[in-house]
Amino acid sequence: MNDKLKKRIVAMIFATIFILPVFSQQQLHEKHVFVYKIVKGHEIKANIFLPNTNQKHPLVVYFHGGGFVFGNRDEGLEDVLRDKLLAHNYAVVSADYRLAPETKLDEILKDVSDVVIWLREKNEQFQIDINKIAIVGGSAAGYLALSTGYNVKPSPQAIVAISTPTDFSKANTQKGDESILKQPGPYDIVKDTVVSYGDVSSRLELWRFLAINRLLFSEVFGFDVSKDTTRLSSYMLTNHINSDYPPTLLIHARNDRLASLSQVEQFNIFLKGKNIKSELFIVDDGHNVDLINNNPDAVEKIALFLDKYLK
Repeated sequence: MNDKLKKRIVAMIFATIFILPVFSQQQLHEKHVFVYKIVKGHEIKANIFLPNTNQKHPLVVYFHGGGFVFGNRDEGLEDVLRDKLLAHNYAVVSADYRLAPETKLDEILKDVSDVVIWLREKNEQFQIDINKIAIVGGSAAGYLALSTGYNVKPSPQAIVAISTPTDFSKANTQKGDESILKQPGPYDIVKDTVVSYGDVSSRLELWRFLAINRLLFSEVFGFDVSKDTTRLSSYMLTNHINSDYPPTLLIHARNDRLASLSQVEQFNIFLKGKNIKSELFIVDDGHNVDLINNNPDAVEKIALFLDKYLK
């Protein structure tokens, strides 16, 4: 056997061992993009990833974080979590929803319910088992996920909330000076329109601007939450949760600077007091995306928790 032939055989073996598995991994799922709702002519979309199996799939619907102001379906769901769920044979949806301040929280909550309704109606198209649905959300969208336990009927079979603020009354809700919104700056991008796919860069700047100037709450809720506490109470999770609430997993970091662990610990105690199956999984560091990417044990915990209640 000459040297040239030997090199070709070695190259073929290398390709078989190293290249083909990569190709196979890329074929583990298929992706579709669908419109689940149209508001004022604006299409609100979601991605669905389907594992390569012929049976009906349990479904995980994921909502991205971003303080209700920024983020989108493509950048919000981390690959490591998506791929773990696909490996466990879940269909995975990453959904957009209308963003604040152009849209207020009560309408955002309707989007969350509407995408679940749409998926239940289209279950045959995607081979979805409508009796096995979980809702997952990160950061602010963890609140959206938790709200489905009472806003969506029938309720999902499980909920996972990652790095989630669970009690708005604990935040500094004092409203800042609204006149700053009329000055040139990050708020210039806000128009009388619908935004559901947020450019992360410009809208993250908008979120920071609103937070620094103590206008985030009023721009998200649509009213001064420091004055209208009665109205704010209608958005409080604990005012709506009963004993029939779905099993819930809370993932949080000890050193989360955006949402305190103590707040989530109290929420977990509240759920257990209602005889709800609730678990709190604590890691050292990270908020939402960073938590997921830097804590593989948290990703594994999510998959095992969903397996427990959806399989």
